[in-house]
Amino acid sequence: MIGSPILATWFPEAASTHAAGVDGPFYWIYIAAVLALFLFAGLGGIFLWIFRRQDRNQLGAVTGPLNPVFLGLWVLGALGLAVFAFVAGFPGFIDKTVAPQGSYGIEVTARQWGWDFTYPNGHVADTLHVAKGFPVRLTLNTEDVEQGLSIPAMRVNQAIVPGLQSEAWFEATTPGSFELRGSIFSGDGFTDMNSALVVHEPADFTAWLASVSDIFQGRTYEEVGEILYSRLGCKACHTTTGHKLVGPTFLDMYGFEFDTVEGNKITVDDAYVRESILTPNVSVIAGYQPVMTPFAGLVTDQEIEAITAWLKTLSSKGGVEAGAEAGAEESPEAENTESGDAAGQEEN
Repeated sequence: MIGSPILATWFPEAASTHAAGVDGPFYWIYIAAVLALFLFAGLGGIFLWIFRRQDRNQLGAVTGPLNPVFLGLWVLGALGLAVFAFVAGFPGFIDKTVAPQGSYGIEVTARQWGWDFTYPNGHVADTLHVAKGFPVRLTLNTEDVEQGLSIPAMRVNQAIVPGLQSEAWFEATTPGSFELRGSIFSGDGFTDMNSALVVHEPADFTAWLASVSDIFQGRTYEEVGEILYSRLGCKACHTTTGHKLVGPTFLDMYGFEFDTVEGNKITVDDAYVRESILTPNVSVIAGYQPVMTPFAGLVTDQEIEAITAWLKTLSSKGGVEAGAEAGAEESPEAENTESGDAAGQEEN
């Protein structure tokens, strides 16, 4: 019955171990409900026919107390249906609630109107990738309003409440690409909260994770810097449009001179960018508070270089753009030129 083509079309493709604990109870409860409907509707029709008024002068009999036998059967039948539904669904509910020990953990961040999936090695993607045959534990948070994560093929549907960390897990059984979407209305852009779950064979998943974990692979320093601007949360305090937020705008910052709250003047160069990332509250631009989180130990020297290269593209005094592919070595001529420029600045 459960595997029949007609009933199978009621659910998306079953691609996780949760399917048996969700689909089976649904069909059995549905069948029980249909049988109950036919029973009560059939008895109602029979009683209407038997006890119908056949003569205008016919009067209904005076009713007495309810028959305790029929009343007991009615109560026991309803109670039995409820117990059956509970027993059928409870094992699947428990299975979906508790993730197996050693599950592969992925952090999920929902926001209007998209998703971030953060892997144990720090890689962040907007598409969820997992390995077939391995349990995956999702730790879910929302940055704004209440959200919901739905992966129909995995039989996952989890509400995400602001300020409350939620969890869900599944084990994919079929490789392929499956729908992932928001399941709770969260505003006018709700329909844009669509992504995908990609299930790989274990070896392919390992290869994919290794290929995407290097943010510099196939990208220029400027492109990496723009990605880090979002990934590190810089956009929450610094705009690229000239508008001021908690911190100064990044537009026309590099190469310009600013006053500091300490009464000094600084020029935003490579050294200042590095200092502002690692120890940001040592020298603060006037008009702002020393509230930035230090990133010492959280970003690499190469990532700082990428951020600096990207900042140059936002400034009219940014100088010659880096433009080189990430990981490419500088030529000896470039190194000599930079050394000569530095020496000239010291002489001046």
